[in-house]
Amino acid sequence: MIPRIHIIRKTMNPTDKRFWIAWLVLLLMSIVSCMAGGWNEDTALLGAAYTLSLLSAWLCHRVRPRAALGNLIVMIVYNAILSYNLVFNSHYGAGLTWWFFILLNTILSICLLIFILISYKKRKTAESEC
Repeated sequence: MIPRIHIIRKTMNPTDKRFWIAWLVLLLMSIVSCMAGGWNEDTALLGAAYTLSLLSAWLCHRVRPRAALGNLIVMIVYNAILSYNLVFNSHYGAGLTWWFFILLNTILSICLLIFILISYKKRKTAESEC
């Protein structure tokens, strides 16, 4: 019988650990960014864009873990820059900053979802041919 610890170590490879650490960093960044702006309609849209980003990264991780980690790192970098500008440099909810922030997160998430669908379809086609 295989010890339980061995099974856990075998199923959680380093890419998974790095992905979940990066995912949690993005989650914390989204919470701080949404809470710092005060609650209004723009913050609700920003929260929805963050939720879409986190869900699409998680779905991509199920299909292509390394691609998901790369996309998550890119999301963290531009979200850190835009969050800083949004929290410290935007006065009275500078509309362009908010909308650019929401648009960038949404476009990347939609592109990531399209990538997931294409990868999944290719994998199913390759499996059915074998």
